[in-house]
Amino acid sequence: MSEYSLYWSKSSGAFPVAVMLRAAGVPHKMVRLTLEEGDQHKADYLKVNPRGQVPTLVLPDGQVMTESAAICLYLGDRHPESGLLPGLDDPARPQVMRWLVFAATQLYEDDLRIYYPKRYTSDPAGIEAVKQAALAAFDRNAGMVQAAIGEGPFLLGQRMTILDVYLAMLASWHPKAEPGPGRFPVLRPTSEAVRADPRVSPLWADFAMEEI
Repeated sequence: MSEYSLYWSKSSGAFPVAVMLRAAGVPHKMVRLTLEEGDQHKADYLKVNPRGQVPTLVLPDGQVMTESAAICLYLGDRHPESGLLPGLDDPARPQVMRWLVFAATQLYEDDLRIYYPKRYTSDPAGIEAVKQAALAAFDRNAGMVQAAIGEGPFLLGQRMTILDVYLAMLASWHPKAEPGPGRFPVLRPTSEAVRADPRVSPLWADFAMEEI
């Protein structure tokens, strides 16, 4: 088997993919892009991903995958030895998949609207309203996930899955995720437990995830 190639950048959705690859122990190459320098718009990368987005995973057979949640689901099935995605016969699988897709389509999108509100309105006067609505939506949606997790720290109790890694990433992007008494409280126990896992901790600093 030849290696995977993961195109990544700091504070990006490539983080859970990198965790999955590390946990599976499969050969892979990490190709770092510096977004501030416009690497995602350079010709060589656009040949791989014409949309110029991160992450992109090139499979050993040359196929290209985008969309972090889809990549994680593929790798979890392809490499069950990662232990991060319940198998087809595992009764826990439906809920992990349910909340992973929810996180990717709701919480991830909330974060994008918080940081890039200009993309979501043609009226400059509406930019702040877009951001405030996104903050409220993130809090509401994160609260729904927290209720599903319950005492946790993970959705499956003491068993960490790629969902929990994904949630820790998203929570770290929240503007309230800052040091001190006012730090973002929702999903904090999950995030702290994720960070303590040896499959995750070596990668956290590389991706410059914020403190929870």
